[in-house]
Amino acid sequence: MIYTQFLLSTFFIGFSMGVAPVISYNYGRSDKGKLKQIIGICLGVTGAASLTTATVTLVSGGMLAGIFSPPGSTVYTIARAGFLIFPLAFLFIGFNIFGSAMFTALSNGKISAALSFFRSLLIALCIIALPHFLGVNGIWMAVPLAELVSFILALGLFTKAAGSCGF
Repeated sequence: MIYTQFLLSTFFIGFSMGVAPVISYNYGRSDKGKLKQIIGICLGVTGAASLTTATVTLVSGGMLAGIFSPPGSTVYTIARAGFLIFPLAFLFIGFNIFGSAMFTALSNGKISAALSFFRSLLIALCIIALPHFLGVNGIWMAVPLAELVSFILALGLFTKAAGSCGF
């Protein structure tokens, strides 16, 4: 599951790293109109890619589980069940990665680092805590829940930054 997450998250990492200089340049120029346009496009691309990734992963979960484990095995059965829950994380991962890169591009490394740290810490805490309450499903729900909470935090910080930057 984690291999699949890493593989599918690379698009978001590359996209965010690639667009960060464009955001930074327009922020430095104080071109709020262009900055708003660029961030809007980025959010649209990230949203479309997030929805597509989540959908494709949900639909092809059996095939993806079969890459790492033979169909019919216990590991395959557990992973296949996980592929019905875990892909929900893809709805938020891209926005969280983009949010962190965007704050770096806006010369706010503290918020960027805080978002990344919070996201990692929350994933670890959810992986430790949720299985105690939800069993194996708690493991699969840990990353989607952590990504959702991180997304809410990033959205709040983004809204605050947009207001203060005027975009």
